[in-house]
Amino acid sequence: MQEVKQEEIGLVLEPRERPKSYGQWFIFSIQHVFAMFGSTVLVPIIINSLAGEIVMTSSMALFCSGVGTLIYIALTKAKVPMYLGSSFAYMTAIGMNYQAYGNSVFVAIMVAGLIYILFGILVYYLGTDFIEKIFPVIVIGPLIMVIGLSAAPSALVNAGITSSKSWTEAAKGYKQWIAALIALFTFMITVIVTLKAKGIAKVIPVMIGILSGFALSLIIHFSMKNSALIDTTKITDVSQWEWYPSFKPLWKQEAKNILPAILAISPLAIIAMAEHIGDHIAMGYITKKDFVKDPGIHRTLIADGISIVFDGIVGGPPNTTYGENTAVVGMTKVASVWVTGGAAVIAIILSFVAPVNQTISMLPEPVMGGVGMIMFGFISINGVRIMVTSKTDFMNMRNVFISATVLVIGVVLSVLGEGIDIGSFNLPGLGLAAFTGIILNLILPTKLNEGFWIIKWVKSKFKK
Repeated sequence: MQEVKQEEIGLVLEPRERPKSYGQWFIFSIQHVFAMFGSTVLVPIIINSLAGEIVMTSSMALFCSGVGTLIYIALTKAKVPMYLGSSFAYMTAIGMNYQAYGNSVFVAIMVAGLIYILFGILVYYLGTDFIEKIFPVIVIGPLIMVIGLSAAPSALVNAGITSSKSWTEAAKGYKQWIAALIALFTFMITVIVTLKAKGIAKVIPVMIGILSGFALSLIIHFSMKNSALIDTTKITDVSQWEWYPSFKPLWKQEAKNILPAILAISPLAIIAMAEHIGDHIAMGYITKKDFVKDPGIHRTLIADGISIVFDGIVGGPPNTTYGENTAVVGMTKVASVWVTGGAAVIAIILSFVAPVNQTISMLPEPVMGGVGMIMFGFISINGVRIMVTSKTDFMNMRNVFISATVLVIGVVLSVLGEGIDIGSFNLPGLGLAAFTGIILNLILPTKLNEGFWIIKWVKSKFKK
């Protein structure tokens, strides 16, 4: 991979540095919890709605997120400030196939983790140039942009910034202008704190923005009659509380369902791995460290894979690296692994503390929409930054063609929420964009007088 110069970029905390006080440590870590919470607990909710029954709980998602992050930190020598949360790549396949295959979907999750591990071993023996051959900047850059842009529509909808025809007040329980007001307030507070604040406030803009938006939401909610802006039953109705993660016994399944479940779900690991590599390259550009070489992308893939195997064993959603938390590192310049590790511990504790868990889950959609517009935009810009920093030559029409194709397929299909159905297997827009970019990069000649250089490269490897 391209070498990253270790120049000073003004990080508040380096990956191995620990916050000065326990209070500061907690504040930095809880900010990461806020950033990942909405997406992490949303995955099991969507899976359950698709399956028509409880497949996994939000408490289990938090538990797997925290344990998975700690596994990742331990196996990557505590060098990368990455956080792992529930992956969106697998949720449709898991939800749609649970009725047919039952608990075999968790075996498929374990196999997805094994694919990560095998790919990591392959990278270890073939070298990091193998990654650049499969996932070059002209593919990874646009894919990172797609990752951010594909999530952006949900942020805009939550923020009330959408067509009035698609906004149903009866379904939301509050007017569209109220959502837009709260989202804009949250957005502006976060931006102003990021640009103008000093001291401790400078490094917790996301947390300040969310708390400010929540405070405004509480004022509006209790000032209006019959407002559904905040679902207070989540804290007042004890029957809704989740006191502990609900584990799924793997032995309760039929052997005939295992292979079909694996074929329907496990191949999605290829898509998730592209996201994994893209997030690590993005984090590398934020911190000016080459994580592809140190601790090594093979090690990060294996660590992520082992965490996914754990998810399958206990009956939770598969994890992936979280762009939301990468954005927090970029905005705050706090790149401490102690902080992400602290967030993991908090997530595990929350999975067993129902009142706190329920209070955080009460965060209104407009608040998360206002913050989401910033974070998802930040992710997309990282894709642009990677291509600019690597000095990608867009006078070369080969680069233009590959990058443009990845962007068009990925953005359009992801925004529409559509994919390609191949039997019971659904290939989402991000996956189709990744596969298309990889294939085009492998088969298109770098020069007009050259043939399929990937074949030449593989032959050269075997000759050695």
